[in-house]
Amino acid sequence: MAWTCYSCGIKNPKTADVCQKCGGSVAAPANFYIQWIFGGAVFFLIFYITGTFAGGVLIESVAVPENSAVLAEINAARKADVPEYKSLETAEPEVLTAAKAVVTEKNKAKMSGLFKGVLYWCFPVVLFVLCGIIVGFISDGKTILEPGIGSILGQAGGVALHVYVFDSDLTWMVMAIGVVPGFGLAALGAWLGEIIQDRRERAGGITA
Repeated sequence: MAWTCYSCGIKNPKTADVCQKCGGSVAAPANFYIQWIFGGAVFFLIFYITGTFAGGVLIESVAVPENSAVLAEINAARKADVPEYKSLETAEPEVLTAAKAVVTEKNKAKMSGLFKGVLYWCFPVVLFVLCGIIVGFISDGKTILEPGIGSILGQAGGVALHVYVFDSDLTWMVMAIGVVPGFGLAALGAWLGEIIQDRRERAGGITA
C-alpha cells in the first residue's frame, strides 16, 4: 500500500524510496501500527457490544409470543377463585406483562442452540468484518494483523463488560471459542479495506 510522508503528509506509492513532494523518506513510525492495535481494539469493543446486544434483541423479537399463547398462560396461572380471562384486554397490566415474559422464555427454550447462535452472532460477525474494513481502509500502510490483534483485545473487553457489568449469560468460554474466528473476520475485513484503499489510491493517481 502507499505510505504517508510524515514530513508533509503526502501519500506516496509503496515503490517510492522518498516523498514525491518534499524528498523526505520518513514513513509511518513503528508505533503507528501499535496505535492501530489499540485503536482497532476500541472499534472492535464498540462493535462487539453493539452486535451482541443487537443479536439479543433479534432473539427476543423472534420469540415474541402470540396473543393466544399469552392468554392461555394467563388462564393457566390464575388462581382458582379468579374468573377465566376471555381476552388480553381484560387482564391486569402486571399479569399481562408477566405472562408475556413467561411465554417468551418458553419460546426461546424451544429454539435450537444452532438457531439461537445464528441469530445472536450474525450481527457481531458482520460488524467485525465491517470494522476490519474500516481500520484497513483508513490506516496507512499494510495493516492486516493489527486489526486482528485489536479484535482479540476488543473481544476480551466486550466479554468482560458482559460478565462483570451487564451480568449477561456470556462467559469467558465465549472468548476462548471466539478468538480465532474473530481474528479471522477482522483480518478478512482489513484485507478488504486494503483493497478498497489501494483502488482509491490508484484512482487518485497514486500507484504502487
